[in-house]
Amino acid sequence: MAENEDLDPQKIGEAEDKFRSLVEKRDELNQEANFYREERDKLNEQKNKIREELDELKEKRDDLTKEAKKHKKKRNELQSKAKELVQFKRDKKDEIDNNLSEKVEELKVEIDQLERKQQTTALTLNEENELLDKMKEKRKELEKKKELLEEQDEIIEEVEELDQKIDELFEEADEEHELVVEYSEASQEHHDKMQELYEEMDNISDEADKLHEKFIDIKERADHYHERAMEMKDEVIEMKREKRQEELKRKKQLMEQNEKVRKELEDEEKLEKEIEKMMNMLEQDGKAEI
Repeated sequence: MAENEDLDPQKIGEAEDKFRSLVEKRDELNQEANFYREERDKLNEQKNKIREELDELKEKRDDLTKEAKKHKKKRNELQSKAKELVQFKRDKKDEIDNNLSEKVEELKVEIDQLERKQQTTALTLNEENELLDKMKEKRKELEKKKELLEEQDEIIEEVEELDQKIDELFEEADEEHELVVEYSEASQEHHDKMQELYEEMDNISDEADKLHEKFIDIKERADHYHERAMEMKDEVIEMKREKRQEELKRKKQLMEQNEKVRKELEDEEKLEKEIEKMMNMLEQDGKAEI
């Protein structure tokens, strides 16, 4: 009887209700877990887009940095060349004698005076020879001074050309410097933007990690309810199987009982027929005795 009570349809119904309740709770938790998973995946997708943007910015920043370095190198080369020319110009200017023209004129005047003296003054032979030697020395000195003056004029012309070349080099260096500043500022802007995106990506990663933790926690709870639901399902199946077996057993017992009763009834009919037969035989025997 206790076994029959355990297999009562009400208890099976209660077990089925519990199974459905567990499935509903599992599905509810899975739905909630899916929500957090989708939100997490959306954030991860944002991270991937930011990472792609970062890759593009990094490539542009690196290109700008290369350009800045290239123009910086060119600027330094121009400045170095200009400084070398400035030093060369200073060295050349040190070679210039600013009084050389006056010295040439003074020599000319001295030679003229010596020539007039020779022409206008009565001189002894020794005096005249000394005068001529002196005039000869002065003329040699004059020629040397003239040669130096010509060389100096060339140096002055060269220095003037150097001034122009130096100005050109410094102008080119300034232009290169402007490009260095331009590319450096652009590179820094890209770098700053990258830092902002890195910070944004870190924040998104933190939020995605929190959502992932929630997803894992709820998914584990859902799996727990799923295990319990499957256990309850097996229990319901087992209860129904036992109930079916019990029903089959009772049906078999009933059939056996029916068969027994049927046989007993058949035997009773046979007995009645035998009694009737015997009675008939007895009646016939009695008649015979009379």
